[in-house]
Amino acid sequence: MRRRDFLSGISLAGLSTAAAWAQTAPLSQPPNPQAAKLDDTVGDGFNRIVIARWGDGVLPNAPPFNPYPLTGVQADTQFPYDGVIAGLITPPPAEDGIPRKVLVVATPDVPARMVFPGGVDNPDVAGREQGVTIINLQYMAGRWVTVDGGYQSRRIADGTLCQMTGPAAAPLGGAVQGVLGPRTGCATPWGSVLLGESVGDEWLPRLAGVGYGYADPAQAPRFGWVVELKPMHPLDIPIKRTALGRISRAGLVATQTSDGRPVVFFTQDDPAGFLFRFVAASNATDGTALDSGTLSVAQIQGSAIKWLSLGTDIATLVGLVGAAAQAGASPFDSPGGLALTADGATLFLACRGNAARTQADGLNPRAGDNNGHIVSFAIPGGDATAASFTGSLVLVAGNPASATGTRYAPGSQAWLRQPRTLNLDTQNQLWIGTDQGGDTSQTADGLFTMQLGGGMPYAINYAYLAPKGAAIGGAAFDAATRTSFGMVRHPGATPTASFNYPATRWPTLLPKMPPQSTVIGLVQQ
Repeated sequence: MRRRDFLSGISLAGLSTAAAWAQTAPLSQPPNPQAAKLDDTVGDGFNRIVIARWGDGVLPNAPPFNPYPLTGVQADTQFPYDGVIAGLITPPPAEDGIPRKVLVVATPDVPARMVFPGGVDNPDVAGREQGVTIINLQYMAGRWVTVDGGYQSRRIADGTLCQMTGPAAAPLGGAVQGVLGPRTGCATPWGSVLLGESVGDEWLPRLAGVGYGYADPAQAPRFGWVVELKPMHPLDIPIKRTALGRISRAGLVATQTSDGRPVVFFTQDDPAGFLFRFVAASNATDGTALDSGTLSVAQIQGSAIKWLSLGTDIATLVGLVGAAAQAGASPFDSPGGLALTADGATLFLACRGNAARTQADGLNPRAGDNNGHIVSFAIPGGDATAASFTGSLVLVAGNPASATGTRYAPGSQAWLRQPRTLNLDTQNQLWIGTDQGGDTSQTADGLFTMQLGGGMPYAINYAYLAPKGAAIGGAAFDAATRTSFGMVRHPGATPTASFNYPATRWPTLLPKMPPQSTVIGLVQQ
């Protein structure tokens, strides 16, 4: 792959994708380089390095990795089985001059069939394995490496004490035990990381016998909130911000208004999910800015969206999905990752597809299709609080040789299915991570790049293809070292695989080692 340099901050608000679309087969010659294999495939122009794997030490007392069986001590101290990149923070420069990063990873899933020998669940260990992991990275000998027992390194799981703030905190209680199943996250302009916790519908029944009161049905409303965390402060107590509503989220992105108020966009993790926006009432310098503000939901009107205001009462916040539907919200096809350009002029949305859709609309172009697509929204004047955004399709996914209605720009060298995560690098390239739920029989999941700018549709290529059964859990970037970080989720976890019989044993490929979710670095040559 050849990367082109673009000026950062290019406004895409006036970009039209109506012209120059093509349903042309990308340049992929047999044998298909996009087929999922036992090993991964690295795109031209990159070297791939392994940074952290399931079982690597996070805390200084971490024992050696031994999944036969995984123990609670390992879960508490080691890098977890699954992961989605929630944020990459750059600390202030140190006196020794060594570049450093703090990486935050959310762990939504710990499937018994892939984590425990014989598939025999151990809820106590699983609850401690899921959650959030913060690790320290430093740049040594020309590459990024983990710091065993780094100052900020910690694990947050089902037993972590959290604070609840905002309108719903009083009736639910000011404190709650545990962060359950966070599925997404983002770094904020004001230095924190936001995590999209699940509503606990999968985790609470599983953990009912573990403790912490999880068997009590009254616990459910205490999960499903945006959790704010300060990664640079290892003793920071995670805060559940109830003003942003209770919902399982698939994507989060944060920005600020010109006067400093936080704005958070997020998506509902559902095949017919909604797109939401929260606008804070006060400046981000106020530590309680996310505790009051205005919630709204998107309604599709032709190829645009109009923001419909929602209430701030407790019933609305706790029952956010129902309130949004009643207000007239429009569903998107499995809306997921979000990305915002540096100038604030364009918001991107990844949709994984929805085979149950019966009628297409201006921003969901196909009925009965689960290949997915990507939408861009032009934000007028870069004002994230504007009443409406203009939308357009920038990619309609699927194999051009077999799927109907696919759209790729001329010059594309790859095709993809089910886009899930999005992020923008410093060269103004959109990085797309795909997630087919482990079913990589049609094509490998991977990280794909889309060039932005120039007033034309965007040509895509692949930077990385994951092995069989793996999905991508996001990307993050360091321009100084020309490194793109990626999360390779659950390799080997095809629909029929198990701990004993995985589809691959990547990255070690050793017969006694299970496949390991891995943070990789793609270093530009």
